[in-house]
Amino acid sequence: MSSVYKGIVGKDQNSLLIKGAPERVIEKCVSYKKSDGSEAQFSADEKKKLIELIQAQAKQGLRILGVGINYNGGKLADLNKSNIEAKLTDLTKYNEYEFGGTFLGFVCIRDPPRDEVKGAIEDCKTAGIRVIMITGDSKETAVSIAKELNIIESDGPNVSFTGSEFEKLSAKQKVEALGGSGGKVFSRVEPRHKRELVKILIDMDQVVAMTGDGVNDAPALKQAHIGIAMGITGTEVAKEASDMVL
Repeated sequence: MSSVYKGIVGKDQNSLLIKGAPERVIEKCVSYKKSDGSEAQFSADEKKKLIELIQAQAKQGLRILGVGINYNGGKLADLNKSNIEAKLTDLTKYNEYEFGGTFLGFVCIRDPPRDEVKGAIEDCKTAGIRVIMITGDSKETAVSIAKELNIIESDGPNVSFTGSEFEKLSAKQKVEALGGSGGKVFSRVEPRHKRELVKILIDMDQVVAMTGDGVNDAPALKQAHIGIAMGITGTEVAKEASDMVL
């Protein structure tokens, strides 16, 4: 996610703030802020080491958010009310707009599962229901939490995939990846990945119940045999797309 603000540096100067998956934010940045406040150019080796450090944190079940800034606004330096529509309607340029900033750091967040979740998953297994985790978190974070909740016993081939990894598989390999009776973990997924996962499971003659609370979950909730939305925290779009609201 990127936001353009005026006045962070100079009164009439735009700055572009960016947050998101740390590896993607790092990829877009050309420099980084040091602890003494100075800036240094990012080398490929430094980026690799930083991502490895972040992945080590993610394996502890931490959700991690990368943060960066382009102090002069980059290619959105001249963004204003008169040209905002022309500038921002072409989504293909967003990656270009976000490139060239300074990496500020990363934030680690512990979002522990509620006490009742583990028991609920065991109840599902007893009832013969397969539990598949689909999340936007990093692979390391997702696998760590899935192990904690006994969705999976260990990571390995055909157990966990990122959205991009799954996308690269052939149609036959996708069916094989979703086969078996054990749990699965899908991380860094986009809305289209969620919908495709549900569709493939339906084509495999599985009865699919999908839970979700966000706008991005709506296509998959609608696609599933039973879409289940969250009544308190769920968005109105998710509720409208679902068959059941808790």
